Amino acid sequence: MPWWIITIIVVAVLLLLCFLLSVANFSGERFMEKYHQINKKYSQNMIKSLEFIEIINKKYFNGKLQVVQISRLAGDCYSKGKLFLSTETINNSSLASFTIVAHEMGHALQDKNGKKLKKLQRMRKIGKVLGVFMLPCIIAGVILMLFGFPLATWGIIVACVGVLIFLLALFLKILTISIEKDASKKALEFLKEILNEKEIKECKGFLNDARLTYWAEFLRICLGWTTMSKKTRLFN
Repeated sequence: MPWWIITIIVVAVLLLLCFLLSVANFSGERFMEKYHQINKKYSQNMIKSLEFIEIINKKYFNGKLQVVQISRLAGDCYSKGKLFLSTETINNSSLASFTIVAHEMGHALQDKNGKKLKKLQRMRKIGKVLGVFMLPCIIAGVILMLFGFPLATWGIIVACVGVLIFLLALFLKILTISIEKDASKKALEFLKEILNEKEIKECKGFLNDARLTYWAEFLRICLGWTTMSKKTRLFN
């Protein structure tokens, strides 16, 4: 193979690696920057965040969704019929607040209409237990393989167990991204109840930046061997 083709391939691989590392390391900062930008923009409709929740709650959940106020910024989440929303989100009627609320209600609708969210949570709990054994299994497997047959056979088996745990972590990250994408799709439908087309476009961009942080988690696991990406937990 000519040297110039090898050079192009090496450069392309290095550029791709740099791009993936930048996504893995800086998507969180990009998201917060986008949050602060969109948090300063307000809808032409003078509706409040709690009023928005009430509208969607009555239409899609028969008023059964509960709102729990929390103090931690960026701690907004949904769990078991409850929206846990920060004081900043509840008391702010910005496009950022509406988007966050709509996204969490998207998870609520997933929970109401299917079992994917519950299955993901159960698999994460199992994964957190299995994750403790991943690295020990790989290390033990490699050591056993060094002793040759028959211990090498057991070494391969033990190492494969560790690899399977790693692959489970990757699978759950991909599943999480899929669920987050679906929640964002539902969120946009909710937002159409109160926002105009231009405002919806702003919210959609914010949701895309939020989803990028989940891709960053996936990449941080894949690129951990480089030691150049931020650390993350396998099953967080």
